[in-house]
Amino acid sequence: MTLLLLLLLFFFGSINCVAKFEVTSVSDSSLVIKMVEAGNVTNFDITVQIFDLSKQRLFRRTQLDHVKNDQLLSFDGLKPDTWFAVRIEYRLNFADDLADNSLRMTKQEMVVKTKKSNREDPKKIDQMVAFIDDLFVTKDNIYIGVGSVFKEIKKISTVIVPELRCSKGVLSPVSQQVIQHASFHFDLSKLPKEDRKCSTICVFPYLRILTENAVTETFRAKEWCGSAEEARHLLTNQSRTPNLLLVSLMFIFSFMLFL
Repeated sequence: MTLLLLLLLFFFGSINCVAKFEVTSVSDSSLVIKMVEAGNVTNFDITVQIFDLSKQRLFRRTQLDHVKNDQLLSFDGLKPDTWFAVRIEYRLNFADDLADNSLRMTKQEMVVKTKKSNREDPKKIDQMVAFIDDLFVTKDNIYIGVGSVFKEIKKISTVIVPELRCSKGVLSPVSQQVIQHASFHFDLSKLPKEDRKCSTICVFPYLRILTENAVTETFRAKEWCGSAEEARHLLTNQSRTPNLLLVSLMFIFSFMLFL
């Protein structure tokens, strides 16, 4: 009986750990992905659609069968300094026949930006399309503002689903579309006083793209999760860049006055 229980735990544990893909490198013209958490997957069949978000159109469609689970998949010929949305549909083939067929088919999406030139580090991967641009914290309230790198593009809408993860629950304000800025209020007074230990803010971005064929495509981009202190640190880093630019402009202007 004990052996049977251990086998069942191992079986269901391996099923719950669904294989997925992650980006390993990005250059100015290529994207490389690989499968992770493959478990007992021997190979997979995959269809990859790559959308050029600067043109809002399907850039490439690739289909491969019986790909080994440790094989790197490279997609070349991409445009430099461009955001691409990737939809991956794949069927997992396992080493045994115990797995439920319904678990073999799955889908994943990612959004990634290519480098400006081949001199940039391909291991530094830009996938963050949404960012916290405002933060205000009181005893019973957390206010955040969220921006998007696509806020100026009319045919791409960014919808933000926010979460505040607490010790005994999750606060989830209503999702919003980013126009220039989206604001969210986490009201901690809705929680019992003894349960107001909230440690993690999460921002889940979804892109709605109106393609050149007048078809709407939706992609889930990479989320940001962190503490209020981490969000404050990001805001501090963001504010430094304009200040440095302002100082540089003032220096140039002062120099020109004395010519």
